[in-house]
Amino acid sequence: MTLSSAFRYPRLGGRGTSQFRRPDGVSGVEYNMSRVQGKNSNLFSELSNANLKEECESCRNIVICNVCGSSISGFEHIGVRASASHESGIWHYANPCRHRNQLRSRSANVKYGGGPLWKNGYTWQNIYWGPYFIGSSASAWVASIEKAVVDIESDKTYSAGLSQYNVGTGSVSPLITIKTAPSTKISDGQIKQTLAGWIASGTVPSLGSLGSQGAYNIFLPPGVTVSLSPVEASCAFFCDYHNTVNGSNGPFYTVEPYPCAKGCNQCTNNPLDTLTQGLSEEMVELKTDMNPGTGWVIGNLELCDYCDAKFLCNRVSGGEYVNSWYDKNKKACWKGI
Repeated sequence: MTLSSAFRYPRLGGRGTSQFRRPDGVSGVEYNMSRVQGKNSNLFSELSNANLKEECESCRNIVICNVCGSSISGFEHIGVRASASHESGIWHYANPCRHRNQLRSRSANVKYGGGPLWKNGYTWQNIYWGPYFIGSSASAWVASIEKAVVDIESDKTYSAGLSQYNVGTGSVSPLITIKTAPSTKISDGQIKQTLAGWIASGTVPSLGSLGSQGAYNIFLPPGVTVSLSPVEASCAFFCDYHNTVNGSNGPFYTVEPYPCAKGCNQCTNNPLDTLTQGLSEEMVELKTDMNPGTGWVIGNLELCDYCDAKFLCNRVSGGEYVNSWYDKNKKACWKGI
């Protein structure tokens, strides 16, 4: 796969946007939310009927929350890379009580649950949320992330090796910067609503039908804490994660908080290495398990979660540190350089 054929860069610009090129050569689009005109307004009605009853093998037939004992209508599954002292995997949140249920796995084998998988030609859309990313002080940081996404997706053994799971390789669109700053404390539910709003208004492109033919990498600035529940916040409980707005229909997304100072990097003390380890894991696990728990899993673990327990420091050919994934053909965790 060559970059010229695999990584397509669509036309920049449009209503409510301004083109820019950073001093380091990275180009993209800035959005002023007050100027964006609404379109695709029916997206909200489509997303409001999210199917919370899509089940994985572990939560099938469970109707009572094992934390509070109340009746539940289903689970939301989130693919989480946990921070030190917590366990990565598919976290199950009961609805409507929102308690995380720790469920026993019914299998330790690699299984495919029938859910959506990443196909050749799907698109990664990087979104940098907040004015922090527009400043010249962040230009090198953004350029390094953009390079990392391309290097991870184009690596011939890392991403392309996932073909054994019937998973393809994708393209990377020009970055988008959202000028409006996020709240310093934000929930995953608010991120879902915001992403749906961006797509509906045209602030970010819809990646196919309702955003189902690709995924959004959402990068957050320093000082922003994300929560998956009232008691589970980024850095304290987890490093990063991937999720979906509307089950197997998407849109699909990863969330990358600004790198945690500790608990998320077993190789170096470099913040970029911390980010690329998490980013690589979420990209792999989103591709192989787009709707968490319904794709390729090993019990309650996704493919990188399994290898986190046998952690080795690895890098792709582009030089970035990445997290390993389970190679079912070799029955071992992927090894890079």
